[in-house]
Amino acid sequence: MTTSPNAPMTSPTRRDLTAENALPYVPPGSGRTSSTDPGRSRTESSKQEWDRDSELSLMSKAVIATVFGLALLVAAFAVIGRLGGWAADYGTILVYLAFFLWMSIAGRVFWWGADTLIAEFKKKSNTVGDRR
Repeated sequence: MTTSPNAPMTSPTRRDLTAENALPYVPPGSGRTSSTDPGRSRTESSKQEWDRDSELSLMSKAVIATVFGLALLVAAFAVIGRLGGWAADYGTILVYLAFFLWMSIAGRVFWWGADTLIAEFKKKSNTVGDRR
C-alpha cells in the first residue's frame, strides 16, 4: 500500500498544538488549579499539597540507607563463592560486570548512610560540648 506524499496525516496525535493553545503545566501537589478544571476548588487542591512534616528526617533516611546497603553487601558476600560457576554458565563478562555493579551500588548506598550518620553524630557531639 503506497500513499501519496500529499495525503493528509491520519495520526491520532494532534500536531496543531502551539504554545498559545496548549494547556499550562501544573505540577501535582503545587496547590494551583488548572484553568481547565473549574470543578476543583482551592480547598480540595490544598489537601493534596506536600507536607514537609510527613517526610522522613535525614537521620531516618541515613539509618535506612545504611541498613539497606549493608544487607546488599552481605548478600553479595554470601554468593561470592558461586560467581565462578555462574561465570561458566552465563559468561564471565556478564557475571562479573553485574557483580561489580551490585557492589558499587551497595557500597555507595551504605557509605552515604554511614557518612551521614557520622556527620550527624559529630554535629550533636560538638553542640553538647559547647553547652558546658
